[in-house]
Order: sequence, then structure tokens, then C-alpha cells
Amino acid sequence: MRYALAAAPFVVAAVGLLALRWSAPRAGVVALLTAVIAAVLGSDMGVPGLLASAREGSGTAARVLYVLFGGLLLYRVLAAGGAIDAVSAYLRRIEPRPAALALVVVVGVSPFFESVTGFGVAIVICAPILLGAGLSPLRAAALASWGQCAVPWGALAVGTVLGADLAGLSLEALSDRSALLNLPLYPLYGLATLALAGGRAAVRAHALEALGLGLAAGVGTLLTSVLIAPALSGAIGGLCAVAAFLGSRARRLGAAGAPGRALSPYGVLLALLAITSGPAAVQPALAALSRALTGPGPWLLVCAGFAAVVLGVRPAAGRDALGATALQWLPVALATLAFVLTGQLVADSGGAALLAGGAAAGLGAGYPLVAPLIGALGGALTGSNVGSNALFMPFQAEAAAATGKTTLGIAAVQNVAGSHASLLAPQRLVLAAAATGLEGSEGKIARTVLAPVALSLALLAMVAAIAP
Repeated sequence: MRYALAAAPFVVAAVGLLALRWSAPRAGVVALLTAVIAAVLGSDMGVPGLLASAREGSGTAARVLYVLFGGLLLYRVLAAGGAIDAVSAYLRRIEPRPAALALVVVVGVSPFFESVTGFGVAIVICAPILLGAGLSPLRAAALASWGQCAVPWGALAVGTVLGADLAGLSLEALSDRSALLNLPLYPLYGLATLALAGGRAAVRAHALEALGLGLAAGVGTLLTSVLIAPALSGAIGGLCAVAAFLGSRARRLGAAGAPGRALSPYGVLLALLAITSGPAAVQPALAALSRALTGPGPWLLVCAGFAAVVLGVRPAAGRDALGATALQWLPVALATLAFVLTGQLVADSGGAALLAGGAAAGLGAGYPLVAPLIGALGGALTGSNVGSNALFMPFQAEAAAATGKTTLGIAAVQNVAGSHASLLAPQRLVLAAAATGLEGSEGKIARTVLAPVALSLALLAMVAAIAP
């Protein structure tokens, strides 16, 4: 009975999302109510314990949602000011060949945009670029989905921040290990992009470039995490791939006419984040002024304001952007809060430890092979690394201790596996379908997207089994 109660919130979330086709907010709220009932019946938690768990979970969720709102607002303002269209046209002028253009979009442009916005916004940005390059809607939808390959650092690493909190690790340690695991996956998606966009001919013509751009993204992500700031890892990794792409086409750059004004808000954002996240004394000083000044959230809002001024966004368009941001943010906020509170409550009530102990006893040394699948389940169910880590990171951390593996190793596998499997989540597939005019064809998109995701999970399982 105790095992059934501990697993009940996860079962309810899975059944609601997959079988009953509930929305993420509805599934999250029902899973949270189930977790409260399970905690009351299956543990000695009273009202004070429930309230303490809610306070801790709410604090974690608030930090995540602050960043998400800023990222979404920045995207809306840039779109209203024509910056997204300007960047798309610039890339097409530099590289008219569809497969080569798709390559830099998947391993460079999309990881950058996803890292500074998050939650699938890069799909909306990049799908029109791919369609404009002449790719079919199905291929454009799949390629835009593969561009989510830097999701561990999506929305300036909010999912990794949450995972580190729930696993009792430092953000730096989890980000560094996740970047190491993610390094070979960028070239994998690059080669898959060539195969889908141009077939064998494109693979033969651009395979070395795919490996080079993928490694540029992966190494850039890792070095940024280690040397600068985890929050910037995905963004700078994507820019490294873009820089390598542009460097190989230097002769075309002058004629293409770089959209400097359109890109300036992102330059300001990167500079602000490097300044506020780099020197060790800056964050405590900002926290002393106000906790609202810590993390990437405030600087995303500052850059949204800067973008509105530089791009000449009219007040009415600015209000529309703010309203559209709120409408998009609210359901995601509700789902995220519910899933975070569910995971926190399952952990605090002892449910995560109980399930982890059972899994460790049943699987023994084979548990690491299953760890990526657990993370993948969370990503596919919730559609985000935040949701996956909220649900399963406490469980994975407990299981690591029970099986003799390091918490950092299993936590990094959870973080990366959940991120990549989020590409298969219903809400992300719906987003890709809507961006390419394929509403109702989400199943076809999922089948097209699946292969590199499955291969990534297999590689993670092998690493988890071998690593300490």
C-alpha cells in the first residue's frame, strides 16, 4: 500500500496526460491533490509539514517562473519589432542551400534562442526559417523540434537550477556534468539534420561540417559552464556554432548585411548576464539590494525594454506583447508550480526514498540503465526539463544513493534525458505542428523526430552504467 501511495501521483500524471489527454495544468493539479492525499495516508506528515513543503516548493517554482516570463516577453517584443524576421532573412542570404541552412539552425540558432527564451519558443522562431528555405512542413517541424537539443539550458538553465536544488547539488556541478554528457549529442543531431533535410547527398557533402558545428556547440556549452556561468552555457554554445558557420562563409557576410539592430538586444543580454553571473561578489551585492535582482529574470525584462526602444515598438504593440506573454505564461506557470509541488511533497513525505529503495532493490546494478528512461518519461509527460526534474529528480537522487552511484552522475543523466525526451511531449509536438501548418499531424511529427532522441537515450544509458 505504501508503494502504491508513493507512486500514485506519477501514475495519475501519466494517465492524465497520455490516456485522458488532459492539459498539463489539469494533470499537474490532479497529481498534486493525489500527492497530498498520499502524503496524509502514507506518512506522518501533518498540516505543518505540508505547509513547509509547499513553501519550499513554491520558492523554487517562483525562481523558475520569473525567468520564464522574462524570456517569453523578450521574444514577443523582438517579434513585434521585426527582429526575428530580420535574422531569418539574413541567414537565408548567407546560405541558400536548405540542408546546410538547416544544420546551423538546429545546432546553433535554435539552441541560442531556446536558451534565452525556453519552453519551446525556439520552435516558433526557427520553423519559419526552415520553411522559407524550401523544406517541407513535416521536415521543418521535425528539424525545429531537434533544435531543442540544448534544453538543459533552456530559459537560461531554469530546469538545471531546479534539478540542482532538488538533488542537493550546486548548479555549477550539475551544469558541468550535463554539458559533458550533452557534448556528443550535438553532432548526432547535426548528422540527423543532414539526413532528413537532404538525404545521403547532404550527409556526404556536409558531414564534416555537421561534426564541426556540433562540437563547436558542445565544447562552447561545456567551457561556458565551467569558466563563465551555467545560465549562459546553451546560448554561448549555440553562438559558437553560428560563429563557426559564419566563419566558413566569410566571403558572403559583407553582401548579406548583418541585422545589427535586430541582434543588439541579445548582445546586451549576454553582456548583462556575464557581468551579473561572473564575478563572485556581484550576486551577493545584488541580493543585498533585492532578491528580485538575482538570477537572469530581471535582465531579461531589462532587455525586453531595451529591445522595445531600439526596435521602435509602438506602445500599443508593446501592450499586445505583454498581454500575449501573460496568456502564454499563465498555464505554463500553473503546470510548473503543480509539478514542482508534487515532486517536493513526494520527496518530503518519504515517497521518493521508498520508491528509490524499491527500484534499487529490484534492479540492483541494472538501475543506471533505467535512469535515463525515467528522466525521459518525465520529459515526455510534462514537456519540459523543469517538469521532468520536478517530478523525478528527488527519486533519482535517492536511487543513486541506494545503488552506490554518485548523485551527480545520476542527476546529470536525469537532467539531460528529460530534456531530450521533452521533444516528444504532446505540447511541443502541437507547437511544431502549429508553426508549420500541420495541425492534426502530431503523430507523424513524433515518428519523424524519434530516432535521434532514442539514440541519445541509449548513449546516456551506457554512460550511466559505466560511470561511477
